[in-house]
Amino acid sequence: MMVFFLTVGKNCDILCLMIAYLRKGLILGLVLSLTLSPLILRAAEPSLENQPPLEPEESTAGEDLGYGVGSVLASMFYSPFKITYAGLGLMTGGLGFLLSAGRADVANNIIYPALRGNYVITPSHLKGIEPVIFVGPPGPSDSQPEEIFPAAPPPQR
Repeated sequence: MMVFFLTVGKNCDILCLMIAYLRKGLILGLVLSLTLSPLILRAAEPSLENQPPLEPEESTAGEDLGYGVGSVLASMFYSPFKITYAGLGLMTGGLGFLLSAGRADVANNIIYPALRGNYVITPSHLKGIEPVIFVGPPGPSDSQPEEIFPAAPPPQR
């Protein structure tokens, strides 16, 4: 019975140590993300009614660094999901090809949207210049649909 309490005590020490490291890591990550992100604090903005149209401002080095770090962090979470989606789309398209008796249009309608799109988030995506495309556009469409069974020859008399 005494051995049980000793092992629980050791595990608690390890668990408490792990929690302390986790907290330190989260605090460090929060501090780094707040200091590296481009924060612009404005107390009050004047009304936009009587002002001339704004010209696009040149980005500063700190702003570019913030968008770069943000795009890396966003890609760390986005890219695995997109790669998984593309892999599942390939498998589903292959299964659709087999179950449809070799019809390539069925497989292409599944595979093309899964494989196309963005795999990485760039700073232009974060700025809103380019859209993030998760499901890509459909593949090239054929003008003539494939025939499953060829037309029967005309009857001869």
